[in-house]
Amino acid sequence: MKTKILNIIGFICIVCGFAACSDDDHTGSIDVSGECLVQELVLNGQYPATINTEKRLIKVKVPVDFTAKDNMEITSLTVSAGAKSNFKVGDHINLVADKTLHITNGDLVMDYQVAVRNDEAVMTLFLLEGVKGAINQADKTVTVSVTANSGVDLANATFEVECSEDAICSPASGTKGNFTEPFQITLTDNTASNTYTVYAVMIDKPKALFVGEAENVEMLNDEEKAAAKWLTGNIAGSAYASWSDVANGNVSLDECKFIFFHRHCSSYGNYNGFAEAEKAAMSALAKMKECWQRGVGFVLGRSAVNFAIALGAMPQDAYPNNVWGGGGGEGSDLMGDDPWHFYAYDINHPLWQGLKTYPGAAENAVYTLDKDYTICNTTSQFGFWGEYEGREGAVEAKTGGRALGGDNSVSSWELKAANGEYGKGGVICFGSGLFDWNSPTSYVSNYHDNMGTIMLNAYHYLTGE
Repeated sequence: MKTKILNIIGFICIVCGFAACSDDDHTGSIDVSGECLVQELVLNGQYPATINTEKRLIKVKVPVDFTAKDNMEITSLTVSAGAKSNFKVGDHINLVADKTLHITNGDLVMDYQVAVRNDEAVMTLFLLEGVKGAINQADKTVTVSVTANSGVDLANATFEVECSEDAICSPASGTKGNFTEPFQITLTDNTASNTYTVYAVMIDKPKALFVGEAENVEMLNDEEKAAAKWLTGNIAGSAYASWSDVANGNVSLDECKFIFFHRHCSSYGNYNGFAEAEKAAMSALAKMKECWQRGVGFVLGRSAVNFAIALGAMPQDAYPNNVWGGGGGEGSDLMGDDPWHFYAYDINHPLWQGLKTYPGAAENAVYTLDKDYTICNTTSQFGFWGEYEGREGAVEAKTGGRALGGDNSVSSWELKAANGEYGKGGVICFGSGLFDWNSPTSYVSNYHDNMGTIMLNAYHYLTGE
């Protein structure tokens, strides 16, 4: 009896096994033996495509003056053996906007973006030793403003060019040139060609100024240098000056409307410590006070926030009580996909307009860093303890200013102009470690672009321009 039962069980298993094999054969009939490659595409019998299979991009270049993208004929199309396409030879297609080329081969599917682009040779960015030039597309000129103390040797200066995607730059971007006289750069892309003439202009009376200890901008520490080069590269008529230049009258402040002082160093626990250590800055204090009193706006970064006391914009006993830093690298291993951020107390303030934000983040979250960005994390802010018992109470009452942002702290605040009003001629203080300009490690810039946006907002807010 036992043997019969085992034989029956065995027979059932064999039958089930055959059934299983039959099911596998049925569900395993997906055909992935072929390929979905586009090997050739020609439009109008004379415009062959460049095919990037990795990016699924098919790009067709046409002359600079070509205007008939709305009616282009497919005169040649070759795909993998056995593959089918939603386009065929003889089709007339409107390619003013990109179209999708859909390829199938058995159960394989692949989509390509078909793009028709005119030849183009347009300069979009020019930098001379990091100083941004103003490009006039109408007359194909570039004007770069530099000062004698910028550290730029105009006779042998490195330039960088960003231009249309397929354009070739001659002389090549990243090389050196003599800019003591008009310097010509030619861009070419098949039928398109433009020659730009670069004029380097020495600034006698800057409208915006970055001030620091070093003789020239190249001698600053990396953090301060990056901040200084942002200013000179993004605000026309801006320049770098040392405190010695200011104190000795080597730079004219007659037309200056905006001063940026960003200091990366060991933080100070009180104003006296700042004044003692920053003798260079204090040597120019009389000139800086004159500027503030006549309506020049100031942005002070990190340890430099104490300079607001020196100007008379903040009481001497209102120095930040939560300070640390001066090192480097603390932030790199703490930033995930959602980088560090702080919160704006009033997201409608002019300072916080036009910022990129993290998907799903709080409406008032302000991001200035990106994944893999490394910050030095020097901080001078107000923590809520001791005399500082909150934002609206002790901090604002003690500083006489207005809190702008922080995270269980006040790390950004503004102070009134000499005329007693907020805005034009006032002082913006960024004491946060997140107010950072230089990463020693590589990263993909996204939210760090907000730094420039915030600074431009501050410039317009404090100058009224």
